[in-house]
Amino acid sequence: MQTETLVGLISGLGGAVIGFAGALGGAWIQQSYGARNAKQERLEQRALASGENAISELLQLHQLVDEASMEELPDQDWIGRARAHARRAEIAVTVIPDSAHLRYRMTRLFFCMRSRYGMGAGSALGSNSPKYYYSRGAREGVEVLAAFLRGDDLPEEGTWVGETFHERLGEIPGQSPS
Repeated sequence: MQTETLVGLISGLGGAVIGFAGALGGAWIQQSYGARNAKQERLEQRALASGENAISELLQLHQLVDEASMEELPDQDWIGRARAHARRAEIAVTVIPDSAHLRYRMTRLFFCMRSRYGMGAGSALGSNSPKYYYSRGAREGVEVLAAFLRGDDLPEEGTWVGETFHERLGEIPGQSPS
């Protein structure tokens, strides 16, 4: 075999090996990026589904409170259902991935919906009606969740939430985790 042919054969074989290794490396990199993107997409879908579920529960809660107000139902007729809607919304919020600040805000809001109306008539906010606090909490919860799902900054926390925590737990209004 002539030297020129042998050099060409070795060069061609070396190029084929390098090309094969490059193709394998490229496929591996592409697969790892694809897996990472698929995982991110699943997390986004889970966040969207859970957020929509929580918003749906809060809207149903708001509708229930409106109906209870119009029909002037006694508390025992609707408050158990209101608590159930709030609890289902709270559970939906807890499974939203990558949302520590949202969970913090919504946990405070759910606490206020459940506990605020139990204070005496002399509370700083005046109204002592469970309908008022469930309605207000549901409305604010929908605004916060909608902003989160849109990717916007969360709206400012309502002053009534901070005041409730300050009165109930001695927490400074507006204090949040860092």
